[in-house]
Formats: sequence, structure tokens, C-alpha cells
Amino acid sequence: MLKPYLFLIFLSFVFASDIPFLKVSFLDIGQDVEEAREEGKYLFIMFHQEGCPFCDKMRKVTFRDKRVKEYFTKHFYMIEINIKGSLPVIDVDGKEYTEKTFSRKYGVRATPVFLFYDKNGEVILKLPGYYKPEEFLLIGKYIVEGHYKKENIFKFIRKYRRSR
Repeated sequence: MLKPYLFLIFLSFVFASDIPFLKVSFLDIGQDVEEAREEGKYLFIMFHQEGCPFCDKMRKVTFRDKRVKEYFTKHFYMIEINIKGSLPVIDVDGKEYTEKTFSRKYGVRATPVFLFYDKNGEVILKLPGYYKPEEFLLIGKYIVEGHYKKENIFKFIRKYRRSR
């Protein structure tokens, strides 16, 4: 059972150089939320799968954008969950799942999907799809600036686009 964890840690180090906000995780979501909170950050999950072209594009384009790297490194931790994976995941409520059943619990069937948590471990936003750097930055600001407490993401984005 140790081998998948070692592989996960290895992959995290490989990708961490390109994605500085990617967190090395043992997939204990409650613990990850707590560690993020202690550092004044938010946690989000990127659900992915092998061969997903839009997941790859998020990693190669959006996450490598200088502005995204700086903003998300300052305010977020990201962990990745393979929707077809079998590694154990412990949800914030302490229940254990596999990556596959955890993904199903949150209704994730296609990738990428982003699941953002507040600092108390409550899910505050779930978004599917690929996002360009400027769009992903806007999503980050929606969370960090607390707009999620008073309006939905689509109203926020519309308001932002009208003000430009």
C-alpha cells in the first residue's frame, strides 16, 4: 500500500516545479484544508484523468502563466485527484473513498473539474472545464476577495466584464 503514496509524492515533486501551488498530499482533504488555513490559503482540487487534453492545457498554459503562478501560489494550494484512480481519499467528514468513488460523490464524470473549499472545509465552488489564465485569475479573486459569500460566480464574471 505504500507504493502508490511514494509514486504520488514523486509525481508531486515533478509537477511542483512547474506548478508551485501544487501541494504534496496524502489525500486527507480535512488535513489539507487545515494546512492551507494555517498558511492563510484556500484549498482546491483539480479532478483530472490520463489523456485529458484540457487538463494538460491547464497545466501547460494556465498554470504556467506568470500571473496565475504568483496569485495562486500566494493564496491557494491545489491537489489533484484522478477520477479513475484507486488511491485512498479521506473527505473532510473523515469518510474514506477511492479517488474514483470520491469523484463520483462530487458528481465529477468529465475533466477537468475544480472544487474550491473555504477555510472551514466547506465546498464553495465547483467549476468544470478549461480556463484561460485571465479567467482563472478572476475565479481566484472571486474566492480570495469573498465574492462567493454574496453572489454567484457567473454574476461576478458578468459584472467584471461589463466594468472593463
